[in-house]
Amino acid sequence: MLSGKKIYIKVTYRERGMAMIIAMIFVMVAIALLSSLSVQIINQSIQQNRYSDYRDTFWGVVSAVQESKSSLEVGGSGLVGVAGWTPAYNSNNEPILPSFGSSGVTPRTLSTDPTVQYFAVAIPWENDNFDNNGDGIVDDITEVDMFTIYAIAQKNGVVRRLEVITDSSDVNVWRNAIFAGNGQTGNVVNGNVSIHGSVHILGNNLFPGNPAIIALDLSGTSLIHNNYQGVPGTLQRRVPPLPTTLFGGETVSTLNAKLRVKRGLVGLSGNSEIGEPDIPGNGWKETMDATFVNDGWTGNQTIPNGGRGIPKNVFSDNGFNELYDLGNRVAFPLLTDPWREPDGTQISNPNTGTWYTFQDYFSQVLLADPVITNDGVFNGNMVLNAKGNKIFWDATTGTYLNGSLPASLPPDDHDYIWFDPTTNVLRINGQIRINGNLTFTGQGNDRTINYSGRAAILVYGDINIDSDLVTCNNGNPANVQNSFPVNNIIGLMSSQNMFIGNTAQCDIMGAFYAQNMVKISKQTDVMGTIVANYFDMGSQVPNIYQVPTLADNLPYGMIANYPITTLQQVAWRELGL
Repeated sequence: MLSGKKIYIKVTYRERGMAMIIAMIFVMVAIALLSSLSVQIINQSIQQNRYSDYRDTFWGVVSAVQESKSSLEVGGSGLVGVAGWTPAYNSNNEPILPSFGSSGVTPRTLSTDPTVQYFAVAIPWENDNFDNNGDGIVDDITEVDMFTIYAIAQKNGVVRRLEVITDSSDVNVWRNAIFAGNGQTGNVVNGNVSIHGSVHILGNNLFPGNPAIIALDLSGTSLIHNNYQGVPGTLQRRVPPLPTTLFGGETVSTLNAKLRVKRGLVGLSGNSEIGEPDIPGNGWKETMDATFVNDGWTGNQTIPNGGRGIPKNVFSDNGFNELYDLGNRVAFPLLTDPWREPDGTQISNPNTGTWYTFQDYFSQVLLADPVITNDGVFNGNMVLNAKGNKIFWDATTGTYLNGSLPASLPPDDHDYIWFDPTTNVLRINGQIRINGNLTFTGQGNDRTINYSGRAAILVYGDINIDSDLVTCNNGNPANVQNSFPVNNIIGLMSSQNMFIGNTAQCDIMGAFYAQNMVKISKQTDVMGTIVANYFDMGSQVPNIYQVPTLADNLPYGMIANYPITTLQQVAWRELGL
């Protein structure tokens, strides 16, 4: 035991030196570790920044593609941030693309990140002197409406390039068998119906997600098909042959039918079906070209799966799970919408400085005459009865005859209705406005009205079609071959409702619009297109047959007679530097 004693430890200079060396070693190791860690941190930071730049340039090329598509959809060149560019090609027929330093390139920047610059160019396939689709033919009909978009973006020296192939198509409301608007609270298309052609339903008034709501209620033997099987011969010989396409190695006729439903469930019950299973060798296309349904499927022909449902009888080239693809691109047309020429341009009202509405331009311009007051406007109800009186209305002169007809037809620049029930012939021309109801009717076996000419008739009231309303050439009921719709077409527009086949089934041909409802009561055959806010198809299974050439041959003055172009992306790839 040591008590009260001090202990001394002697440290030599040599030991002090060793401690110094060890400390220096630890310091050097620490510096090395810190340097290595710093290098790693710096490299990681550089890599992260590089990745961020790489990611951000992708949003740049995506923005360039979208802006190029938007330009093409409204008839533009598809150039974005580039002026005066003409495609040129190298010896391999590859396009020589501009760069950020090229003349005429003024790149745009992302609004969310101004350091990202981008531009885009577009090349139409139809006139690029190249066989883009590899079918052995340069610039053939199958390359029309196809585009290749090249998009380039850069940030901090990082450059990315995309090549996107798109197919443009017109989704105008008249390129369907039926186009349904906002609908009622319960549904949009109700009842049993057989539709041959495209169907487009908006359903904006429906409550999304409610399983009690059915946008398209197909029951019994209802169907949507992509061909003309079952169309009556008396109607089919009046219309052009269907276009053909190559499907499954076969050339088949087709309506290019698509089903689009923006809001609301599609109900399938009974034996109803959308499309048919493909059967090789019969010369027509069974499957639908595509379906786009947002909310899903219901009915006793749908298997519940806790989600969108699995429909049993849907046969479509893209399956049944694709969502609605047009966003807000297509709206239900209203009489108060701006007037548009067939090329899509609007016209300003010089008296107000605002765009003409459809109804104002129709009445104030198309029907205007410096001499005749209320030119083109017929006030009162008009009834065209196959067993009734002769009716003549010349809107250009204001002449109305009930019970007699003039000796000859008016000149071609007059707007008129000329109806002779003794021959069951209706001659029409131009634009007509009726302030009242318009009725087509007959009695017994005398219910057929054969019409010739081209006219758009705007009715401020209801339209009732209770007779056959079919085309003929030059007022000759015996001459019907290929009589619809190029040479002869009636366009009927109601500000309210349209009732078809109230007392008897009918055959009708034309373009039909109702701002409110269309109701079909009997097993009527409709050749053409029906556009309405709501459809009541009843229980007698009417047949509606789309005519693909109708949209290109509407009478001047029809509502929504202008293209709505949309570009669908077919393929894309990223190009190297």
